[in-house]
Amino acid sequence: MNTLPFSLICLLCCVFTLSTFAAQPPAEIPSVTQAPALAKILNRGTLRVAMYHKDTPPFYYRDAQGTLTGVDVELIRGFADKLGVNLIFDRSAKTLNQAIDMVAEDKADLAICKLSITFGRASRVLFTRPYIRLRKGLLVNRILLQQQLNNRSKIETIQTLQGKLAVIGNSSYVGYAKQRFSQMTLVPYPNWQEAIEALKAQEVIAAFRDEAEIKKVIVDNKNNAMSLLTVVLEKDYDPKGIALPPNGHFLRALLESYLDNLSLELNADKVLFNYDDVINQIHRY
Repeated sequence: MNTLPFSLICLLCCVFTLSTFAAQPPAEIPSVTQAPALAKILNRGTLRVAMYHKDTPPFYYRDAQGTLTGVDVELIRGFADKLGVNLIFDRSAKTLNQAIDMVAEDKADLAICKLSITFGRASRVLFTRPYIRLRKGLLVNRILLQQQLNNRSKIETIQTLQGKLAVIGNSSYVGYAKQRFSQMTLVPYPNWQEAIEALKAQEVIAAFRDEAEIKKVIVDNKNNAMSLLTVVLEKDYDPKGIALPPNGHFLRALLESYLDNLSLELNADKVLFNYDDVINQIHRY
């Protein structure tokens, strides 16, 4: 009986094995073509960031040297560095909702400016998981509050507060106030400073915003504590996220991975009283 040489058998086996592998379809390799929002950024070499036009320290503001900085700014600057792209801030948005519009209309790749994650906004753009969750809060005029006590405690009185409530017009707090303080008359103001001035002038009994902004009024000027009372609403949170285009799922996952690796665990007190430590932690990654 004739037999093939052992070496020839081995060669035939190798040829068969190679042809078998060659017949298999190649494994699908993820690429930027599967992530259009990210592909645009990488191909362009720049990350376009929409941001509200007014400074909101310590989240985004120009310092004494005129350099744009803050928690939000440094967060997204670090992300752009990881991508290896340049960063362009577009601060033409006159309202926070206009920053959302810029992302929805592809005029910006993302928006970060302490944006509340509301249902209306989330119906137009994607949001990352909250990078900070701030409690909602009130600044209350002490004199006007005293007039409503009627032998009740301040806590009891605030729970049923009557009168005019200042909010920033066209902000998420208009909707929040309608839910939480339906018994009060809402008075919208163009900006937070005007709302505070109206509060001091006793034109409204309280002003409604997140706890970082509420506390900052006292931190910036201790004298304000004489006439204004700060109230933080427990278990009533205002989650802040980064807005992304509707097709930006991979970009969102990448951003969330970056944020998770920073391990910041941000809250109002940390950004107000340990700001330098927060910025240093961002820069170390």
